[in-house]
Amino acid sequence: MQRILPVAMAVLLLLTACHREKDKLVAEVYYHKLYQSEIRQNMPTGLSQEDSLSLVHDYVNQWIREQLLLHEAEKVLGVREKNFDKQLDEYRNNLLINALFEKLTKDLPEDENLQQEMTEFNKRYNNSYAVKKPIIQLNYVKLSKGSLILPKVKDILFDPERRKAEKDTLVALLGDSVEYMLDDSQWLYVDDIEQETSLSIDPMKVKDHPNLEKQYGNSHYLLVILKYKNQRSVSETEEEQAAVRMMLMNQRRQQYLEDYVNKLYDDALSKGVIIQ
Repeated sequence: MQRILPVAMAVLLLLTACHREKDKLVAEVYYHKLYQSEIRQNMPTGLSQEDSLSLVHDYVNQWIREQLLLHEAEKVLGVREKNFDKQLDEYRNNLLINALFEKLTKDLPEDENLQQEMTEFNKRYNNSYAVKKPIIQLNYVKLSKGSLILPKVKDILFDPERRKAEKDTLVALLGDSVEYMLDDSQWLYVDDIEQETSLSIDPMKVKDHPNLEKQYGNSHYLLVILKYKNQRSVSETEEEQAAVRMMLMNQRRQQYLEDYVNKLYDDALSKGVIIQ
């Protein structure tokens, strides 16, 4: 493992060289090979040379560890233990259904009734209803335990100036496989965050100590508390009005999909393609 850093530097030089050259072998574990083209495909653009070097180093290191674990799993696990056909089918089915739902509701239009619903919602709750549970605005990152990008992410996230200036770099580091929220305007319930992270958020301390870190189970949480409020009215800000609009639109989407599925079922039943 000690040769990973020099290898990463060499790979970085190869990645920045002409792409028409023959694909270079970067690492090999039990006859499984990692080529520079695969690393290039998974490298985000716009990073500094230092960040790129760090990311290449982490990628190669993680790939080697993964191959070792896969090799060990093939040795240790029996045939039945390695059969995931059912889970893969279920996962694919869920992806297909979610893709269908997304396509059906992608262009669902807003109309004048939506504004009327918002007005009625505000009239009903504005004067008589307040959210009495504490709420916070925060930046939030959930990494796997022992994640190789943890130090880099933490350095940026916990530095107020870098967090704003290097937000694109942070997003590139986190990629699509990491759960995170970097929206400074969204309000969340404190008890939901505490339940998820097993952190205790003390309102008396968040002003002077806004950065929180906790390892819980197989996850590592990094939080930056931006604002804390004990309660708010429903239509207090423009952001909350946008949230009301989104909530009503989501209700419409759910109703639309429910009607769609029911119609699909009734049509299939009338055609005799359902046998019970």
